[in-house]
Amino acid sequence: MLYLQKSLTNANLVKETGLSLPTITQLLNELTEEKTIEVLGSGSSSGGRKPNLVGLTNNAFYIVSVAMERYSAKIALINSKNEIVFRINQFELNLNDKNATIDVLSSEIQKFVDKLKIDTKKIIGIGISLPGLTNSDKGINYNFLNFVDLSVAEILKKRIGISVYIINDAKSRALAELRFGKARNAKNTLVIYIGWGLGTGLILDGKLYNGSSGFSGEFSHIPVIENGIMCQCGKRGCLETVASGIALERLALEGISRKENTDLTRLTGKTPKHIHYMDVVESALRGDSFSIDILSEVGSELGRGIAMLVQILNPELIIFGGQMLKAGHFLTIPIEHSLNKYCLNDLRNSYRIDISEMGEQASMLGPVINVIERFFSNLNNNFNKQKPSL
Repeated sequence: MLYLQKSLTNANLVKETGLSLPTITQLLNELTEEKTIEVLGSGSSSGGRKPNLVGLTNNAFYIVSVAMERYSAKIALINSKNEIVFRINQFELNLNDKNATIDVLSSEIQKFVDKLKIDTKKIIGIGISLPGLTNSDKGINYNFLNFVDLSVAEILKKRIGISVYIINDAKSRALAELRFGKARNAKNTLVIYIGWGLGTGLILDGKLYNGSSGFSGEFSHIPVIENGIMCQCGKRGCLETVASGIALERLALEGISRKENTDLTRLTGKTPKHIHYMDVVESALRGDSFSIDILSEVGSELGRGIAMLVQILNPELIIFGGQMLKAGHFLTIPIEHSLNKYCLNDLRNSYRIDISEMGEQASMLGPVINVIERFFSNLNNNFNKQKPSL
């Protein structure tokens, strides 16, 4: 509670926990002696003495946060006040080779931890967000780091010696938005992340929805085009093949091969094998007509897909995040146009659209919150198991 709320009074804690004032006072005294919490100032008063506001110290605990993408990863040390206390390191990896990836990942995390100038016993966990089907409870990723029934989290824990908690990247960002971002005061929200892939986090009734196996929100792999392009999931015509960074790259390469009049040819050459989707975004922002057109095509397809979710889930808020949103109205206007076209009239006015203000902070904070919630949940479960029966 102190982590999420930043500062609370004794009275706040009594009200929120249901514990008595003497119990709260005793616990706060113990935590103060351990230098886990400190007095941050005075709260408001209704006439009497102003109560003390207490909060976590900045070194109460630490989390190593790792945000993985398909071709790279970032790693940072975050303290108990959500501050980056050791700079973000970025390193390359390729999720197409699970054995090489796990070796690079464990090596980079170990090197990072070895450089830290803190008491590493205060690291309560390593949080990792990664693409693909992920069961956070079992610590298993079924797409990119699939070691059959072996837990990726356990493999890394054995190598590094610190507990590891994994979470799907889209759910990670949704969790960050729920706790600290624009979804904080909404009950039903779609958080849609547009990068190389297309990720969706579902917040239903004020909680992150995981589904029975942790696989909820995989709407990017709903087939939308009969006999369409082969998707990395093994099916044809998935939404991700026409509405993502991967789709934007393909459309750009196809246009260059057709000798379209585009600034991208000058940037990449006449026969490029790869192009980054952000090259297309930046080209569109400079006024390149071809780049604007293919961004519009991707946005239209994405809006059509989101319309399905809107009609199933009836959210009050849709939050967009990801680098591709730097394209601004070149992407958002086609999305909104498709939503207006494909949604029922009564649903079109039931939601609002917003752009995440967390930026890359969401990618780093999501794994942190996942660690904290699971860490304290485990402590609570262990405590309840040890309590004597009445």
